[in-house]
Amino acid sequence: MNHILEKPRKIYVSRKIDFNAAHRLFNPELSDGENSRIYGKCSNEHGHGHNYELEITLSGIVDRKTGFLFDLKELKSILEEEIIARFDHRHLNYDVPELDSCVPTTEVLAVLVWDILENRLKQFNNREISLYEVKIYETGKNAVRYLGE
Repeated sequence: MNHILEKPRKIYVSRKIDFNAAHRLFNPELSDGENSRIYGKCSNEHGHGHNYELEITLSGIVDRKTGFLFDLKELKSILEEEIIARFDHRHLNYDVPELDSCVPTTEVLAVLVWDILENRLKQFNNREISLYEVKIYETGKNAVRYLGE
């Protein structure tokens, strides 16, 4: 066995995916004027779209047998099943039941993605792996990071 892995090594592994979705930033408890003042053009009655970029980071101890923290092909499959299938080419206000009672900001979306993935990764509890970070770029200039806090 290679001496590099004799000592447990904590490592971070990331995977990026893209998805396209629309949303409207609108709180029904506020007046149209208040929504317009708070959310501006993002409160457009018909919504607007984003080309989201999502980066997921896992952390844990490298498996001495495989040399992997987590098989990235497996992570890709999980992201396709749990995130792409749920959000891609959807209107977040109407097509995603988990978001129907809130304003679907990128902050809210990051927390939802965390909850979805944390639940899915429970099946790997026998390994020292945890979700470390969810990072979503709403635009090339705006991103939200969530660390499960």
